[in-house]
Formats: sequence, C-alpha cells, structure tokens
Amino acid sequence: MMANGWKTPKQIQEDYQIADKTWATWRSQCEASPYRDAIIRVSARSTFVVESKWQKFLMWRAQKFKEKHLDPHVRQILEEEKLK
Repeated sequence: MMANGWKTPKQIQEDYQIADKTWATWRSQCEASPYRDAIIRVSARSTFVVESKWQKFLMWRAQKFKEKHLDPHVRQILEEEKLK
C-alpha cells in the first residue's frame, strides 16, 4: 500500500476477495456514485483506489442493496417516515 492510502485495483481485489468481473462492475458503479473520487485514473492503464473512500462506497452500496431487498411493507413504512 502507498503511504497515502491508495492501492492498485489488484490490491483491492486481493484484500476484499473480489473477482475481476465483480471489480469491473463495482468500479463502474463507484464511478457513477457520490463516491466517484475513490477511483483515480491517471491513464488508460494506470488506476488507483483511495481505500478509505472505497470503503465508504461499499457502505453506500450495501445500504442501497438493503433498501432494494427490504420487504415491500417495511420499505413503504420507511419511505413514509422519510416524508415526515
């Protein structure tokens, strides 16, 4: 790991046990998310990941997954509470 907390995609894949296809999907999702600054592309072949921001992206992604897979009745109750 670099002193600034950046890692290469391969290091992230190893540390988080992420397959190549999953990495590609999650990287794309991250770049389209509020945490897009977790991915640093300095050239077509050179990419780095700011791990602390990557972890925030994963937490955001987990929350979205949880919301999507909630029981529809529970989801409705939570939506109603947000509107109050």
